[in-house]
Amino acid sequence: MKKHIVFVLFFVVCMGSIAQNNKNVIDEIIATVGSRIITRSDLEYAFQGFKYSSGFMTMENEEQVRCDILEQLIFQKLLIDQAELDSITVTDAQINERIDYNLRYQIMQIGGDAKKLEQYYGKTIAEIKADSREQMRDEYLSEEMQKKLTADLNIINQEVKDYFNTIPQDSIPLIPVEYEIAQIVKTPVISETEKITIKQNLENIRDRVLRGENFSTFARMYSEDPGSAIKGGELGFTNRGDLYPEFEAAAYNLKTGEISSVVETKAGYHIIQMLERRGERINVAHILIKPKPSPDAMMNAKNFLDSVYNLLTTNHLSFDSATLLFSDDPGKINGGMIVNPFTSSYSFQEEQLNQYDKTILYVIEDMIPGDYTRTISMINENGNQAYRILYLKAKRAEHKANLVDDYEKIKNAASEAKKQKTLLQWAKNKNKYTHVKINPEFHDCPFVEEWEMKF
Repeated sequence: MKKHIVFVLFFVVCMGSIAQNNKNVIDEIIATVGSRIITRSDLEYAFQGFKYSSGFMTMENEEQVRCDILEQLIFQKLLIDQAELDSITVTDAQINERIDYNLRYQIMQIGGDAKKLEQYYGKTIAEIKADSREQMRDEYLSEEMQKKLTADLNIINQEVKDYFNTIPQDSIPLIPVEYEIAQIVKTPVISETEKITIKQNLENIRDRVLRGENFSTFARMYSEDPGSAIKGGELGFTNRGDLYPEFEAAAYNLKTGEISSVVETKAGYHIIQMLERRGERINVAHILIKPKPSPDAMMNAKNFLDSVYNLLTTNHLSFDSATLLFSDDPGKINGGMIVNPFTSSYSFQEEQLNQYDKTILYVIEDMIPGDYTRTISMINENGNQAYRILYLKAKRAEHKANLVDDYEKIKNAASEAKKQKTLLQWAKNKNKYTHVKINPEFHDCPFVEEWEMKF
């Protein structure tokens, strides 16, 4: 078995589902793991997702890659089987958190426009979430089982050194250029007058619908949710936890045909119409209007940050102090450091930064550590315009990995190698007691013989 078998199939769920618009896959069972099956479409979706996420849309070793992915899928099924035997559970909240994270990743991959993702799938964000729940459940269970199997593993300094010393000199990896960036964010204030106006407009629409006019027509005309507006506001069937809490609280209290009062969420203001309910699954339509800051509010926010910039550049205030005093970013408690969503660290490699936010890389690539940008515009996580000052805290040049500068990276790699060894041994033992059958088409895959599977 290859060491990378324990790689979590992130791309199967996060990127592989991109291929699910392909209707040309003729489905059949290609492997069974106990009572669980793997279909040809499972393999092809994962394969296409891997090509998409890796950037290799054509490759010479396609059959080997398919073998590797099939091996990982079998390993995942073994983990899920054991997780259920060990009564490992997953909550709706945990699934929802994972779905939201993966959606953000996909949206970043296509340039940060959620509308493009909806157009690609031909589904609303809510429908995409609903369709991925079962895959997310499997991913979560397999990860939790891996954690349980490796929970007691520790790694000491000598093991880190030994691991590094086993790497041939010509194979020691190059560490790309890395950046650490912080920010001070100012969000333009939305006036109470703007909010009141929006609420009144939505109440007027609600009254007109109650008097007999068509809800879906108003949704197409006025809703600012692009994915659902073209469908008359309809979101499709969703589960509890798929939508904003305030939205759900109102929606689940509606009877079929009823329309809610105005509901406020992070996205803006809504009115909701209940279309159908099936147990705990609901299908609702909504009209969303987002409050927008006035031109004066935008200018005030920019001017405010311009004055902060002057304080920074004249050394009247440190960046940490300015962040705590003036930033609207929740991350200001960590000095305004921007967290890399791919690694959960503060360091970004260029490729990661380019995927996260191309505008950041564009403005900082010629800066030196300690430099600030002037006030620049941004789009925050709620899709609203704001302003920020970026601070380049650190920039590390490309270099060969070494135990002084890259100890934590090497320690993490050594720890992962130790976990892999443990999981590989577990998989061999588990396989002795789990019936695994593979379509003869894949009997040339190396792992079939290595696992000594009997058919």
